[in-house]
Amino acid sequence: MLSYISVKNFAIIENIEVDFKKGMTALTGETGAGKSLLIDAIGLLLGDRATTNIVRTGSDKAIVEGIFVFSSSKIKNTLTDLGINCDNNELIIKRQITTSNNNVIKVNGTTVTLTQLKVITSLLADIHTQFDTHRLINPQTYIDIIDGFKNELTFQLVEKYQVKLNLYKRELKELNILKNSNTDLLEKLDLMKFQVEELESYNLDVEEEIDLLDKVEKMENYDKIYQSLNEAIEILESTSSIDNIFTASKKIESIQEYSESFNVLNKRVNESYYELLDAFEELKSEADRLDFEPKVLDGYQERLNALNSLKRKYRKELPELIDYLEKIKNDISNIDNFDEVIRAKNIDVKKAFDTVKEEALGLNKLRKETSKYIELELLKTLEDLELKKTEFKIKFLNMIDENHLNSSQFLSNGIDEVDFLITTNIGEPLKPLSKSASGGEMSRIMLGLKNLLVKSLDLSLIIFDEIDSGVSGYVASQVAKKMKSISKSTQVICITHIPQVAALSDNHLFISKSVEEGRTKAHIKELKKDDRIHEIAQMISGDHVTLSAIESARELLDN
Repeated sequence: MLSYISVKNFAIIENIEVDFKKGMTALTGETGAGKSLLIDAIGLLLGDRATTNIVRTGSDKAIVEGIFVFSSSKIKNTLTDLGINCDNNELIIKRQITTSNNNVIKVNGTTVTLTQLKVITSLLADIHTQFDTHRLINPQTYIDIIDGFKNELTFQLVEKYQVKLNLYKRELKELNILKNSNTDLLEKLDLMKFQVEELESYNLDVEEEIDLLDKVEKMENYDKIYQSLNEAIEILESTSSIDNIFTASKKIESIQEYSESFNVLNKRVNESYYELLDAFEELKSEADRLDFEPKVLDGYQERLNALNSLKRKYRKELPELIDYLEKIKNDISNIDNFDEVIRAKNIDVKKAFDTVKEEALGLNKLRKETSKYIELELLKTLEDLELKKTEFKIKFLNMIDENHLNSSQFLSNGIDEVDFLITTNIGEPLKPLSKSASGGEMSRIMLGLKNLLVKSLDLSLIIFDEIDSGVSGYVASQVAKKMKSISKSTQVICITHIPQVAALSDNHLFISKSVEEGRTKAHIKELKKDDRIHEIAQMISGDHVTLSAIESARELLDN
C-alpha cells in the first residue's frame, strides 16, 4: 500500500504531502483542482514516463517521492535480484524530473532504470484511468486486458514466441530472396561463367601480390642494396668488430665472480656477440642471394600489371576478387542445383514455422484458460453491480493456418485476436461489447475486471480515476459497495464525483486550488465530520448547499 507521498513543483502542485491510510480513500474536489495530477504523480512512482512539461513554471525540477509498504515475496525477490536493500518491507521511490531531461529514479536509495522500476511496481499496484474504460470500446486492447491477469507468465511466453517468430521470418525471407533472385541469376549465368573462367585462370593468391612487390622493389634498387650490404660486411670484417666484442666478453668474464652486476654485464655482451655474429652471417647470405635478372624483373612486373588490370576491371582489391570468385561459383552452383536448394530452404522454413506455431499455441492455451476464469468470475461480480442477467463471453477469432508460408497470421504478441461479447437482457443475443454496452455498463464491467485483476495479481494498491462515471442512484451505491469490498484486502484510492462513493470511503481527501500572487496553486486537505458532510452535500446539490442536501449527506455517512 501507499503510505506517504510528497509532490513538489509538479504542474499546479507547488508542495503537498499526504499520509495515506488503509482501506478506501476518496479524492474529491472541483474539476481542474489537481485530483488527476495527484494520480499522475503516483503513476510516476509506479513507472509512468515523465515529460519536461510537468515541471512547474519557474522551477528547474519536479520531485515526487513515495513510501510503499508491501508483503509480497515476489517484490522482495525482485529487489534482491536488482541489488536493492530492503530490510523492512518498505519501498521508498523517488523520481526527479528536470527541464533539461536529467532525470533520476531511485528505489531505497539505489538508482534504477525506468524498466527496472516497472518490473518492481507491476507487482505492487494498478492504476485505472478514464482511458482504461474507453479501452473496452476498442477490441484491439482486449488481449492486453486478458494478459494483465497473468502478466509475468505471459511476458515470458511472449518473449520466447518473439525469438522463434524472428527466426521464422528470417528463414522465410531468405526463401523468398532465393526464389526472386534465381530469375536474375539465370540472366547473368553466362556472364558469371565467363568471370569464373577468367578469374580462375589467374590462380589468385593474396600473398602473391605482396611477394611480387617485395621482389620488384629489391631488383629495382639492386645497385644500392648490393653496395650497402657489401659495405656493411666489409666494415664488420675490417674493424674486427665481432672479434673485439668477443674479446671484451672474455675480459668481463674474468671478473664476473666478484660481483653479480659483472655477471649480468657479461651475459649481455656475450648475447650481443652472438646476435651480431648471426646478423653478420645473415648479411652475407643476403648478399649471396642477391641477384638481378632483367628478364625475371620483366616477368614480375608483367604479372603485377596483369593483376592491376584485373583489379581495375572488377573494381576490387585482390582479397575482394577472391571472395567474389567464391560467391559467383556458389551462385552458379545454386542455379545448377536450384530445386534442391529451394527444397532444403523450404524444409528450414517449415521447421521454423512449426516452432513458432508451438509457442503461439502455448500462449493461446494460457489466454483461453485466463478467459474462462474471467468469464465465470466476472459474472459473479457484475451481479453485485446490478447487471444480474448479464451473459459475457470472450470469443477467440483466429485459427492457425497450416500454410507455413503464411506469416501474416503471426502477430507481434501471438496469433490471438479476441472480442468481448455481452448481453444484459434475457432473450437478447450476445453482441460485441464495444458496440452494445452503455457508458454506465462499461464502467461497471471495467470495475469488475479490475476487481478480478487485484485478486489474480495479489496487488496491495489499486487506484480508480472516475471508474464510477455514468452511474447514479442505486447503481452508484452498488459501485461504491464493490470498491469498499475491494478495499478490505487491497488499498483503494479513488477520484469520484459520486456522493455515495465518497460517503462510503474510510478516508476523504479534498483537493482545491487558489490563485496566490498571480499563480495557481493546488491544496489538499483531509476532511473530517462537518467538513465531510458539507463536501458530500455539495456533491449532491451543486454550488448551493441546501438543508436537505446536508441531511442526505449525513444519512449517506451514517449508513
